[in-house]
Amino acid sequence: MKFLIALLMLVVSVASYAQKRVVSIDAFDLTYTGGLLIKSDNAKKGSDRDETTFRFNLNYAQELAQTPGLMWKAQVHLNREDVDYGVDTLRSQFGVAGGLLYNFQPDDIKNSLMAGALVGLERATYDNGVDDESGINMFMILEGGKRWDLGQYSVANISYAPTVSVQFKRYGGDIRDNQFKNGHEIKLNFLKFDVLF
Repeated sequence: MKFLIALLMLVVSVASYAQKRVVSIDAFDLTYTGGLLIKSDNAKKGSDRDETTFRFNLNYAQELAQTPGLMWKAQVHLNREDVDYGVDTLRSQFGVAGGLLYNFQPDDIKNSLMAGALVGLERATYDNGVDDESGINMFMILEGGKRWDLGQYSVANISYAPTVSVQFKRYGGDIRDNQFKNGHEIKLNFLKFDVLF
Protein backbone atom coordinates (compact mmCIF):
# COMPACT_ATOMS: atom_id res chain seq x y z
CA MET A 1 0.00 0.00 0.00
CA LYS A 2 2.84 2.39 0.84
CA PHE A 3 4.38 1.68 -2.56
CA LEU A 4 1.11 2.59 -4.34
CA ILE A 5 0.82 5.87 -2.40
CA ALA A 6 4.44 6.74 -3.20
CA LEU A 7 3.88 5.91 -6.89
CA LEU A 8 0.72 8.05 -6.98
CA MET A 9 2.58 10.98 -5.36
CA LEU A 10 5.38 10.63 -7.94
CA VAL A 11 2.91 10.67 -10.84
CA VAL A 12 1.06 13.71 -9.46
CA SER A 13 4.28 15.63 -8.83
CA VAL A 14 5.64 14.89 -12.31
CA ALA A 15 2.26 15.82 -13.86
CA SER A 16 2.19 19.16 -12.07
CA TYR A 17 5.51 20.17 -13.66
CA ALA A 18 4.58 18.95 -17.13
CA GLN A 19 3.45 21.36 -19.81
CA LYS A 20 2.06 19.15 -22.59
CA ARG A 21 0.01 15.95 -22.52
CA VAL A 22 -0.89 13.46 -25.27
CA VAL A 23 -3.63 10.81 -25.34
CA SER A 24 -3.45 8.41 -28.31
CA ILE A 25 -6.54 7.05 -30.02
CA ASP A 26 -6.00 4.15 -32.40
CA ALA A 27 -8.52 2.32 -34.57
CA PHE A 28 -6.48 -0.90 -34.63
CA ASP A 29 -8.81 -3.68 -33.52
CA LEU A 30 -11.06 -1.32 -31.50
CA THR A 31 -8.18 -0.44 -29.21
CA TYR A 32 -7.11 2.78 -27.49
CA THR A 33 -10.72 3.89 -27.22
CA GLY A 34 -12.45 0.93 -25.67
CA GLY A 35 -15.20 -1.27 -26.97
CA LEU A 36 -17.79 -3.79 -25.90
CA LEU A 37 -19.25 -6.44 -28.22
CA ILE A 38 -22.13 -8.71 -27.23
CA LYS A 39 -23.01 -11.18 -29.97
CA SER A 40 -25.38 -14.15 -30.19
CA ASP A 41 -25.86 -16.55 -33.11
CA ASN A 42 -28.81 -18.95 -33.05
CA ALA A 43 -27.86 -22.33 -34.45
CA LYS A 44 -30.06 -24.26 -36.84
CA LYS A 45 -28.77 -27.46 -35.22
CA GLY A 46 -26.59 -27.87 -32.16
CA SER A 47 -25.40 -25.20 -29.73
CA ASP A 48 -26.00 -21.47 -30.04
CA ARG A 49 -22.91 -19.29 -30.02
CA ASP A 50 -22.59 -16.38 -27.57
CA GLU A 51 -19.61 -14.06 -27.64
CA THR A 52 -18.63 -11.17 -25.39
CA THR A 53 -15.58 -9.05 -26.15
CA PHE A 54 -14.41 -6.14 -24.02
CA ARG A 55 -11.44 -3.95 -24.87
CA PHE A 56 -10.02 -0.94 -23.10
CA ASN A 57 -6.59 0.33 -24.09
CA LEU A 58 -5.15 3.74 -23.34
CA ASN A 59 -1.87 5.46 -24.13
CA TYR A 60 -0.96 8.60 -22.20
CA ALA A 61 2.18 10.70 -22.43
CA GLN A 62 3.26 13.86 -20.61
CA GLU A 63 6.20 16.14 -21.28
CA LEU A 64 9.05 16.43 -18.81
CA ALA A 65 9.53 20.17 -18.33
CA GLN A 66 13.27 19.84 -17.70
CA THR A 67 13.92 18.04 -21.01
CA PRO A 68 12.27 19.55 -24.11
CA GLY A 69 10.91 16.92 -26.49
CA LEU A 70 11.10 14.04 -23.99
CA MET A 71 7.90 12.63 -22.49
CA TRP A 72 7.16 9.81 -20.08
CA LYS A 73 4.55 7.43 -21.46
CA ALA A 74 2.16 4.94 -19.85
CA GLN A 75 -0.08 2.29 -21.37
CA VAL A 76 -2.90 0.30 -19.79
CA HIS A 77 -4.86 -2.43 -21.53
CA LEU A 78 -7.66 -4.78 -20.52
CA ASN A 79 -8.86 -7.18 -23.21
CA ARG A 80 -11.28 -10.03 -22.58
CA GLU A 81 -12.95 -12.37 -25.08
CA ASP A 82 -15.44 -14.99 -23.91
CA VAL A 83 -17.04 -17.41 -26.42
CA ASP A 84 -19.67 -20.00 -25.44
CA TYR A 85 -20.04 -22.44 -28.32
CA GLY A 86 -19.83 -26.14 -27.60
CA VAL A 87 -16.52 -25.80 -25.78
CA ASP A 88 -16.38 -22.50 -23.88
CA THR A 89 -13.23 -20.42 -24.40
CA LEU A 90 -11.91 -17.42 -22.52
CA ARG A 91 -8.96 -15.21 -23.40
CA SER A 92 -8.14 -12.36 -21.06
CA GLN A 93 -5.20 -9.98 -20.81
CA PHE A 94 -4.50 -7.15 -18.39
CA GLY A 95 -1.28 -5.21 -18.78
CA VAL A 96 0.55 -2.05 -17.80
CA ALA A 97 3.63 -0.54 -19.38
CA GLY A 98 5.82 2.52 -19.00
CA GLY A 99 8.50 4.14 -21.07
CA LEU A 100 9.70 7.21 -22.91
CA LEU A 101 8.56 9.07 -26.02
CA TYR A 102 10.80 11.52 -27.86
CA ASN A 103 9.47 14.29 -30.14
CA PHE A 104 12.12 15.42 -32.62
CA GLN A 105 10.57 18.92 -32.96
CA PRO A 106 9.92 19.87 -29.30
CA ASP A 107 8.79 23.39 -30.26
CA ASP A 108 6.03 21.95 -32.50
CA ILE A 109 5.03 18.49 -31.27
CA LYS A 110 1.75 18.77 -33.23
CA ASN A 111 3.79 18.17 -36.42
CA SER A 112 6.70 16.25 -34.95
CA LEU A 113 8.50 13.05 -35.84
CA MET A 114 8.43 10.76 -32.79
CA ALA A 115 9.98 7.58 -31.46
CA GLY A 116 9.26 5.70 -28.27
CA ALA A 117 9.86 2.57 -26.23
CA LEU A 118 7.65 0.86 -23.63
CA VAL A 119 8.39 -2.02 -21.27
CA GLY A 120 5.56 -3.77 -19.47
CA LEU A 121 3.96 -6.76 -17.78
CA GLU A 122 0.74 -8.51 -18.73
CA ARG A 123 -1.38 -11.02 -16.82
CA ALA A 124 -2.87 -13.40 -19.40
CA THR A 125 -5.30 -16.31 -19.11
CA TYR A 126 -6.15 -18.70 -21.94
CA ASP A 127 -8.95 -21.17 -21.17
CA ASN A 128 -10.07 -23.47 -24.00
CA GLY A 129 -12.68 -25.32 -21.93
CA VAL A 130 -10.29 -28.17 -21.16
CA ASP A 131 -7.15 -26.47 -19.87
CA ASP A 132 -6.80 -23.15 -18.04
CA GLU A 133 -3.36 -21.70 -18.69
CA SER A 134 -2.17 -18.41 -17.29
CA GLY A 135 1.02 -16.49 -16.74
CA ILE A 136 2.74 -13.18 -16.44
CA ASN A 137 4.07 -12.07 -19.83
CA MET A 138 6.81 -9.47 -20.31
CA PHE A 139 6.74 -7.27 -23.40
CA MET A 140 8.60 -4.42 -25.05
CA ILE A 141 7.18 -2.11 -27.73
CA LEU A 142 9.29 0.07 -30.05
CA GLU A 143 7.34 2.66 -32.04
CA GLY A 144 8.06 5.44 -34.51
CA GLY A 145 5.92 7.79 -36.55
CA LYS A 146 4.98 11.32 -37.59
CA ARG A 147 2.24 13.73 -36.50
CA TRP A 148 0.32 16.12 -38.77
CA ASP A 149 -1.70 18.89 -37.13
CA LEU A 150 -5.46 18.77 -37.84
CA GLY A 151 -6.36 21.83 -35.77
CA GLN A 152 -7.68 22.96 -32.42
CA TYR A 153 -11.04 21.72 -31.11
CA SER A 154 -12.16 23.17 -27.79
CA VAL A 155 -9.21 22.76 -25.39
CA ALA A 156 -7.61 19.91 -27.34
CA ASN A 157 -5.50 19.81 -30.46
CA ILE A 158 -5.91 16.81 -32.79
CA SER A 159 -3.01 15.43 -34.80
CA TYR A 160 -3.07 12.58 -37.32
CA ALA A 161 -0.25 10.34 -36.06
CA PRO A 162 0.37 7.12 -38.01
CA THR A 163 3.04 4.85 -36.54
CA VAL A 164 4.86 1.60 -37.08
CA SER A 165 5.44 -0.49 -33.97
CA VAL A 166 7.24 -3.72 -33.15
CA GLN A 167 6.36 -5.71 -30.05
CA PHE A 168 8.48 -8.46 -28.51
CA LYS A 169 6.84 -10.70 -25.91
CA ARG A 170 8.16 -13.37 -23.54
CA TYR A 171 5.40 -15.61 -22.22
CA GLY A 172 5.43 -16.88 -18.66
CA GLY A 173 3.77 -19.44 -16.38
CA ASP A 174 1.63 -22.23 -17.84
CA ILE A 175 1.49 -20.45 -21.20
CA ARG A 176 5.28 -20.71 -21.53
CA ASP A 177 5.29 -24.33 -20.36
CA ASN A 178 2.51 -25.56 -22.66
CA GLN A 179 1.94 -23.15 -25.57
CA PHE A 180 4.31 -20.34 -26.50
CA LYS A 181 7.82 -19.32 -25.43
CA ASN A 182 8.00 -15.92 -27.09
CA GLY A 183 6.54 -13.94 -29.95
CA HIS A 184 6.67 -10.73 -31.89
CA GLU A 185 4.25 -8.60 -33.88
CA ILE A 186 4.55 -5.71 -36.29
CA LYS A 187 1.72 -3.16 -36.46
CA LEU A 188 1.10 -0.45 -39.02
CA ASN A 189 -1.19 1.97 -37.19
CA PHE A 190 -2.42 3.96 -40.19
CA LEU A 191 -5.57 5.28 -38.48
CA LYS A 192 -4.16 6.78 -35.28
CA PHE A 193 -4.81 10.18 -33.73
CA ASP A 194 -3.09 12.01 -30.90
CA VAL A 195 -5.11 14.37 -28.72
CA LEU A 196 -2.79 17.04 -27.31
CA PHE A 197 -3.73 19.15 -24.27
